Amino acid sequence: MPKEFTLSRRKALAALGTVGVASAGAGLGTSAYFSDQESFENNSLVAGSLDVKVAYSLHYSDWSADELADIDDEDATMTDHEAGFDPGPTRVPGIEFATEGDLRQFLDNTLVTEDGDASCPDGTDAEELQQPVVELGVHGDIKPGDHGEVTFDLALCDNPGNVWLQVADATASENGYTEPERTDGDESGIETRPGEPPTDLHVELLDAVQAAYWIDDGNDYVNGDETFQSRGSLREVLGGLSGIGAALDGDDSPEQGDDTGEQGCFSAGQHSVGFVWWLPVDHANEIQTDSVTFSLTFYTEQCRHNDGTGDRLAAFVNDDAPLNEQPWDGTIADRTGENEIVVTNNALTEVNFPDTPLFGEPPQTLPLAFDPQVVRVSSGTTVTWRWQTYADPFPDIFDQIPHNVVALDGSYSSGPPEPAATAPDFSHTFTDPGLHLYFCEPHGSPHFHHSSPGVPFEEVINEAGMRGAIIVEG
Repeated sequence: MPKEFTLSRRKALAALGTVGVASAGAGLGTSAYFSDQESFENNSLVAGSLDVKVAYSLHYSDWSADELADIDDEDATMTDHEAGFDPGPTRVPGIEFATEGDLRQFLDNTLVTEDGDASCPDGTDAEELQQPVVELGVHGDIKPGDHGEVTFDLALCDNPGNVWLQVADATASENGYTEPERTDGDESGIETRPGEPPTDLHVELLDAVQAAYWIDDGNDYVNGDETFQSRGSLREVLGGLSGIGAALDGDDSPEQGDDTGEQGCFSAGQHSVGFVWWLPVDHANEIQTDSVTFSLTFYTEQCRHNDGTGDRLAAFVNDDAPLNEQPWDGTIADRTGENEIVVTNNALTEVNFPDTPLFGEPPQTLPLAFDPQVVRVSSGTTVTWRWQTYADPFPDIFDQIPHNVVALDGSYSSGPPEPAATAPDFSHTFTDPGLHLYFCEPHGSPHFHHSSPGVPFEEVINEAGMRGAIIVEG
């Protein structure tokens, strides 16, 4: 089938939004929601369709008495920071029980909410699910040993599909300090900037909370058949899901799914994905007042006649940014046939800086963009990023905002962020055909990175949507 007649019907599921954690004083809350979005490329509908039905179940434990009903609490062991317990008949990540019966009882006792019917053809569409909002912890906070898990059930109807897991809207903050937090030996330290209160550019909560996700057998750990796709600190796991997200391992080979790429497809029918997080027992005051917020989304695309890569360009440059609600409009600057081109770094764009009197009421026009954002070039073209500076009537701070250029695959970098007033040009010659994605660390990073001075986020992912792409033709 000609490529121009591919059907791309996408479904997005989002969950685990607004997570804030602290060992005392601050709260942890989570909301899970699902949305359904579809688009058809080239306005062409061809044979085949992909429909997705959804359900979920959410578990949370803060070790209250009702959660341990009919379980001897001496038969439950929580991990320290170095251990984790793979899933099995008596184990969930972070907790081990004496018997399989204790584990099953624990899962029954800690079920917070569930909704949906992941079956074809009459199951639940994403937009039909009631949005669950759960306040976690007896007093709205989380303490060492607390544990949460959500299982997503996805039923792919009609055709096999590729599935990606992505993170969006992720931010993290210290939120000030308590006296115990300041004096804890594991607190990373406070930095004082000119004209600003003492602050910390490293949120320990991201490293203290452990997380994992896996393709679940639908039995909530108990059979031990699960395969982890990623496991580590919350910082590491969310970092791996940012940008274009992580392709989940399907149960079919590309050939079985009639996939033209290399990613394994999920066969038509029901599948489950588990996401778990827990705070090991060997953490204390260094995470007081810390908070993290993020959303998880699923993206699915039918395997038939698709190469399994998804729309990597749009997924990357249109990834949600808390300060920028303007998506890429699809414009690609065609500069093929030119040996050298210039991309402006520090270009003007509209963003929404809250509570920043210096820039006026939102939206504000600020130098937080690449221009052009997406460029098509010929193989062998040298791209030079040039930091734009400004004169009156723009304030001097426009030339002091630090930017850099970093390839998503790590193949090139201009180095640490530098202000436009002092940063030299940066050039790279592109020889390999294909899509080359890049970003500015303080304003478009796919990994947690501290923000620019004056911005109300201490650690962010994709703060202002400052991302770009070079498309190289063979």
